Amino acid sequence: MHAVHELLLPQSLSRAAALELCRRYLATRFRRWRLAQTFLPRQDRDGWIALLAWHRLGREIAAQASGFERRRGLEELTSELELALGERARTPVGIALSFAARRHELSEEFLRRPLLEWKRDESLATFETREALLAHARALAIPEARLYLQLTDAGSPRNEALVDALAVGLQLTHWLENFARELEHGRLRLPVDELVRGGVELAGLGAAEAQPALTRVLAAHVVWARSFYARGWELCSALGAWRGRHLAFVLRWNAAALAGLEARGCDVQRGPPPAGWVRLVACASTSLLSSHPPRLA
Repeated sequence: MHAVHELLLPQSLSRAAALELCRRYLATRFRRWRLAQTFLPRQDRDGWIALLAWHRLGREIAAQASGFERRRGLEELTSELELALGERARTPVGIALSFAARRHELSEEFLRRPLLEWKRDESLATFETREALLAHARALAIPEARLYLQLTDAGSPRNEALVDALAVGLQLTHWLENFARELEHGRLRLPVDELVRGGVELAGLGAAEAQPALTRVLAAHVVWARSFYARGWELCSALGAWRGRHLAFVLRWNAAALAGLEARGCDVQRGPPPAGWVRLVACASTSLLSSHPPRLA
């Protein structure tokens, strides 16, 4: 039987109560949430919490294996989004999002596009080329990043181009560090043509022992993902000293995942690299001192 997510259960709630449920949800999904939320801007913190909860819930549902549960969850999200945009939201996440969408005039297109792409993902198990994989990453990540940019009131053609590059880099990083889990769910997040050219045995991708040919392809994609950080890092300066340092922390945290993959020879079968206090302190202290990028080349 399908279990409806708690944030998608119809309830009669005030905006404050809905936001509190979203905050509690985020606390169960993000390690050290109490520390992380202190980095959110005070003025628009409610909008950030609403968007973070909406996108985290969407990604959680979309990360499930293809099938009925996943399709039903995405349909529930789609239905609630329509209600939220029409100011008729009935669930905690919808009520919180509805207020944020009205207050900040959030783009309806950017809210809808990832849902459409997640649904299309049901039949996108593989990608023939790097260009096809990039198009998928852009469709998923850029709308979310543009919405966060809207919350900062720092939108401009230049900043949009910068945030687009960062969004793609973050999405590629997520796929690389979660390569094994994605593969278990039948989703291959590397271009088939590059795997074939590299001599990778496609039938043995899920084997416990890493293929040297696969690690070479993965290493090339780590470099590719890192290049998007280099293209967009200037946004840290464009956002100003305080917000720029917040963004720099997020970028360093994710760039550290790429470095972690390289450090263990791009062995993705062991899951994501460790993300403990050492990584947290290193990224936070460096970001507090400067928003300038590390050596990304």
